[in-house]
Amino acid sequence: MNITQLRLFRDIARDLSFVKVAKKNHITQPAVSVHIKKLEHELGKTLFIRTPHNTQLTSEGELILSDVKEILRLCDSLKIRSSYSQGVLEGNIRIATIHSVGMYEMGEFLSSFMKAFPKVHIHLEYRRFDDIYNLLLKEKVDLGMVAFPEKRTRVETIDCGIDELILIVAKGHPLSAKKSVLLEQIDGEPFIAFDDGQPTREAIDKLLSEKNVNVDLRMSNDNIYAIKKAVEANVGVSIVPLNTVNEEVHHGTLVRLKIRNANLSRPLALLKLKKTKLNTPLEIFVNKLLAFSVSKKK
Repeated sequence: MNITQLRLFRDIARDLSFVKVAKKNHITQPAVSVHIKKLEHELGKTLFIRTPHNTQLTSEGELILSDVKEILRLCDSLKIRSSYSQGVLEGNIRIATIHSVGMYEMGEFLSSFMKAFPKVHIHLEYRRFDDIYNLLLKEKVDLGMVAFPEKRTRVETIDCGIDELILIVAKGHPLSAKKSVLLEQIDGEPFIAFDDGQPTREAIDKLLSEKNVNVDLRMSNDNIYAIKKAVEANVGVSIVPLNTVNEEVHHGTLVRLKIRNANLSRPLALLKLKKTKLNTPLEIFVNKLLAFSVSKKK
């Protein structure tokens, strides 16, 4: 039994694919099969049931999976702590975030973190909020970052600040000469919204309903960039997080307006698995991100 066999076992248990795991580990599929057969022989257990179109973990495999994960975590931690004691932090951090948070809230922080710790590799991907929970539960990412976090049994949420939401209009729009508006002033306006089912969309829809404001929904999109471009083209107005439009406001292509008679904000949170202990790079990353979030509020 060796670490390579245990890593391959863990990866196959997660991906349920010998082919995917072979590609990720840059070895051949037959080599993966040999490693798993040797592990099964030493343990005296069948760990996977394989068919031409399917791979499933056996009950014996399920039984040892948590122990294997803990062994690998401790091995990784030993190596990381040894390097860190010599002044070098290295490791891998996998993050999934919604687009409007990852690109605009984390960009500056990620740049400074990677400069401070050049040997830490960060894999960042943009996903829908529900995909982020699924990736975390399947242990395909270490951390998630979302707005309007939901309570999930196995997921811990860590408060990471508040986003202010504001109205944006195109340059030359009748409202563009104002600094602030009442929500009622967009009644009947063509409107660009986040996709249906998104928590930010649901919060905005609820507020509009409470204020009896009816907008003319012209377009919806999951991507904040596409929403901004539609507003720039004067397709409609929109309500978006304040920090997502700094560049466009600076260049004069968009105007952002405070809404005086509505409390428009959204909570942001980091997500991690409750029973998963953060390794050293992740712990440092989380602590520095939270400190960065606090500094932005001041």
